[in-house]
Amino acid sequence: MNNRDIDLWFEDLSVNDNFHYYWSLLDENEQTKAKRFIQEKHRHYYVISHGKLREILASYIHIAPEKIKFDVGAFGKPFTIANGKPHNLKFNLSHSDNRMVVAVGYHDNIGVDIEVWNDKMDCHAIAKECFAEVEATYWQGLPDSAKPVAFYRFWTRKESFAKAVGAGITLGVSQVITSVDEPTRFLSVPDCYGAASDWTVVDFDFGTEISAALTVNTINNEQINFKSLSQVGWMPSTTGWKVAKNLE
Repeated sequence: MNNRDIDLWFEDLSVNDNFHYYWSLLDENEQTKAKRFIQEKHRHYYVISHGKLREILASYIHIAPEKIKFDVGAFGKPFTIANGKPHNLKFNLSHSDNRMVVAVGYHDNIGVDIEVWNDKMDCHAIAKECFAEVEATYWQGLPDSAKPVAFYRFWTRKESFAKAVGAGITLGVSQVITSVDEPTRFLSVPDCYGAASDWTVVDFDFGTEISAALTVNTINNEQINFKSLSQVGWMPSTTGWKVAKNLE
């Protein structure tokens, strides 16, 4: 992979029956966390997603998946360890229900978020709390049929930025303001993260009612390579960046 490229891996966690294999790849901490899930479905998705993450990362750093070591930053963002130091390869994992996406690259800050639309989510309450005024006004003015896609657009952009900087929910995502029109871009980010123009955000649609966004700290027009361990011939819809057909 070119140092300026980003690989985006998409996986369907519901079609895999190699649970025991992926369980064997996890370290003790991951297995302990998996055991805490009350619902079997959530445990299954956790094990498969983290096992697949290890497979994906192993293809870049050329060691066995089960031998990969992780550590976490101050707010819980994981990174890989090589020879006792953080590896220069960066990644970010997101999964929602039975869908998973992993972004891999050599950018210092990279974040991705995927959301399977959920009828039980209180979009109005979240918009009131987390959307900036310009976003909330735009969203509230849309017809009901257009509100879901716009809601998840704004939400995944904000989440991907929070994950890129490793701040999580402590960030205050109402301070992350994105455009309501094309081109997709950040209008404002918290001052401690520089100028909004220092960051790039890209929207993706991974099929019906599945939204995602990628954030990186760059203004260059890198290439995104779409990959998958199992989904052959797929291609999400996106705008804004040069993209390559899936390579896997």
